[in-house]
Amino acid sequence: MSVWAILVAAGRGERLGSDQPKAFVKLGELPLLAEPLRRLDDSEWVDAIVVVAPPGWEEPAILLAEELGCAKVRACVAGGETRADSVRAGLAEVPDDAAAVLVHDAARPLLTDEVIGRVLAPLADGWEGVVPGLPVSDTVKRVGSDGGVEETVARDGLWTVQTPQAFPVDALRRAVSGGADATDCAGLVEAAGGRVKVVPGDPLLLKVTTAEDLARVASLL
Repeated sequence: MSVWAILVAAGRGERLGSDQPKAFVKLGELPLLAEPLRRLDDSEWVDAIVVVAPPGWEEPAILLAEELGCAKVRACVAGGETRADSVRAGLAEVPDDAAAVLVHDAARPLLTDEVIGRVLAPLADGWEGVVPGLPVSDTVKRVGSDGGVEETVARDGLWTVQTPQAFPVDALRRAVSGGADATDCAGLVEAAGGRVKVVPGDPLLLKVTTAEDLARVASLL
């Protein structure tokens, strides 16, 4: 009963101010992609990995995996125009007999085995998706285009979600088959009628979007 991981690394990363794709911006001495790739390869929960690279960067991604000695990498494919397109490309490489698939964003390098285990466990109870998340602690306001507050949103029950997100392979295939897009895979599964559970995430599982984010993650390595 194998677990496959799709490492989505196809983002352009314009807000980092680099002429390279986000996955190949340096985090320490190596490209950003190296840290989450190494951690997935080291995980006791993960049996195989598919890397979804920026179009034209498949060979550098493969060479990086070889340099790191990541023996679990089974394929490297080019990403699409949207995140959902990139996930579809990666999912096409996952065999039908795989038990579960993890989808993780390379932009969240500080992945732990504890989080991986937490998202995989509820799949045994019949959930079609499991995501790690953190409860919202700040006050949330809906703001109009003119900067005026339209609504103060009650934060009870509000969570921000992270990756990796876990799914039975057939549930994710059904969810992505319609060609829809969403900001995360769980949104596609929800739209297809699947039940998604939230489990505790990790405050250190930060997403790299800006140069400041990159520096903060580097300080935590």
